Amino acid sequence: MVNVESTSHPTMNVLFTLLTWATVALAAMQPLGPPTKFSGKDYLVKHAIQEIENLYNSTRLDSCAKCMGALALGKTIAIEDDRVIPEILQELCKKYKWQAVCTNVYQGRNFGVEAKAGHIANVLQLIDPYGTDGEYICHYQVKKACPRPATPVFNLTGWWPEKPADLEDRLAKSKGDRFNVVHLSDFHVDLRYQIGSESNCTSYMCCVEPVYNNDARKANFTDVVLPAQKFGSYECDIPQVLLEDSLRSVATIGANKSFEFGIFTGDMVSHDLDDWLSLANVIKSEEDVYYQMKRFLGDLPIYSTFGNHDTFPYAQQAQNASGFLGEFVWNAQLSASLWKDYGWIDEATQAEAVHTYGAFGVTTKRGLRVISMDSNFWYNANYYNYWNTTSPDTSGMMKWMVDQLIEAEKNAQKVWIIAHVPTGGSTTNALPHATEVFRQIVDRFAPHTIAALFFGHTHEDQFNVYYAGNGTDNSIDNALTVGWISQSVTPLHNYNPSWRYYEVDSDTFEIMESINYYAQLNKTFEFDMDKPEIANNGSFTRVTYPPRTPDEELEWIFEYSARDVYDPDQKWPREAPLNATFWHNAIQYIISNDTGREDYLKYEYRESPFVPDGSDPEYIKNMYCYFSSGTVPTVFECQKRMNITKEIWI
Repeated sequence: MVNVESTSHPTMNVLFTLLTWATVALAAMQPLGPPTKFSGKDYLVKHAIQEIENLYNSTRLDSCAKCMGALALGKTIAIEDDRVIPEILQELCKKYKWQAVCTNVYQGRNFGVEAKAGHIANVLQLIDPYGTDGEYICHYQVKKACPRPATPVFNLTGWWPEKPADLEDRLAKSKGDRFNVVHLSDFHVDLRYQIGSESNCTSYMCCVEPVYNNDARKANFTDVVLPAQKFGSYECDIPQVLLEDSLRSVATIGANKSFEFGIFTGDMVSHDLDDWLSLANVIKSEEDVYYQMKRFLGDLPIYSTFGNHDTFPYAQQAQNASGFLGEFVWNAQLSASLWKDYGWIDEATQAEAVHTYGAFGVTTKRGLRVISMDSNFWYNANYYNYWNTTSPDTSGMMKWMVDQLIEAEKNAQKVWIIAHVPTGGSTTNALPHATEVFRQIVDRFAPHTIAALFFGHTHEDQFNVYYAGNGTDNSIDNALTVGWISQSVTPLHNYNPSWRYYEVDSDTFEIMESINYYAQLNKTFEFDMDKPEIANNGSFTRVTYPPRTPDEELEWIFEYSARDVYDPDQKWPREAPLNATFWHNAIQYIISNDTGREDYLKYEYRESPFVPDGSDPEYIKNMYCYFSSGTVPTVFECQKRMNITKEIWI
């Protein structure tokens, strides 16, 4: 399993590390202690640069003390004059050549380019540098300068009443009827995609100009190593034609499936680097994806959620309590307006979404409640998640969701929750303290009210099982609910484009079947990836492929049924849902059976030419922890039990 989204965006560690260096250098001018006020912007910038060389020579403090002291000084500077932080970062970037273009990345509040430094300055003003905030920042954003902090202990029992004693009697029972719902995720349309450009580049993002393969250039090989293809390439985000073709396939196949609504679990914007991203690019990408969904799917309601790329700057979203929400409200206003204009939500829900960061709740015509959550409030690349970390709910969004669940429980109503970033699995995406809050909510309301959870983000066809209690008892009787992690339409990194639909029980709203479709992207290539060859051009060795006549169109075909693949002996009753117990059994089948594991990896990659081998025993242990952990703290506990010292994701 490839970790598509690393611990942070490409510039994030650099940003916080540069800030740390700058402020620690300032610390060399005086003993570390209570922060003192500085004056004079030019003075601060000048001396930060002058003193930075002293940093590495300090033997007085360990890395954690240096980092937390640096944050304290950074806080003082930001409060004194927040304009200084971007200037320090720009100067250091230029001096040490951290980026090819420094001004775009490290400008303060220029909304025409990716400008994160101003948001670092915002967060510095809010944090407790010597407390849990500082520990989280120094561990997750400054290359583990501090040990991983213990997950705060939260007692949320005051958020909800006791579970109604008669609830089970009031819940609807299955009559055997079903309806269909389509699940789409991770389009990542690249507005700059260019056919014939370099798809085997050495600097993100491939398939756009002016990127190239630097290894080839060094060997004086100036041709494109692997040209970007019409419908997309395996190391690139999608061209417009693939966005439209994927939605056309949903409409065509859906004509015979009578989809009642769709869920979209986020990520419309490409993975472009900071110096190419802009607010205008983000807005245009979001408007394009929403429009194409409406264009091809007509009156089908689509309930959407924001991905970590669906904001500007990348992954950032401030809480109302921070005082900086005004810099981000445009996104909720834009999206909610489009959702309402396209008939997906009503005017009251539009107003709710604007008020709650783009989160909202709707009731479908059958009575199912769909709650859309903004997972950027638990994503580790969002700077605003690093202040007030001892609070269970700085944004207020978790309590808002609980209030929705309480109301649903009163009415014996079932709920689906949709979000982008999974709360468990890989430990490199979600922050532990936020997912611990999510775990307690799921433990209280699933499965009697929460019927299912849906995510995207990883680009892979995956799942997580949530277990009752603290989540560490992974016995079959403790299996509680399932997180359905949908595959992506984008082929980045090395997947075939794909989507799925669910057969849903009309009364219980449990998932009865998951049907997956995909397109074999390489069949539309002008070269044959089944016949790789090695070519040498001086010191540059590359893989080449012989030419072939490409298919003129993508063919979207049936891939697999989850019930058939993960219950090959048909032991699971046909009338039983694909619930947590089913997926608990699937874990055992995948982990212990070579065929089960091979099938899982084949479908995880959608039968692309890059399906990996999963026979490494260490990988299998990691796989088990991924499947059986609905939150980050439970992953850590599983890794401890399994004696795993290194995460391995294929």
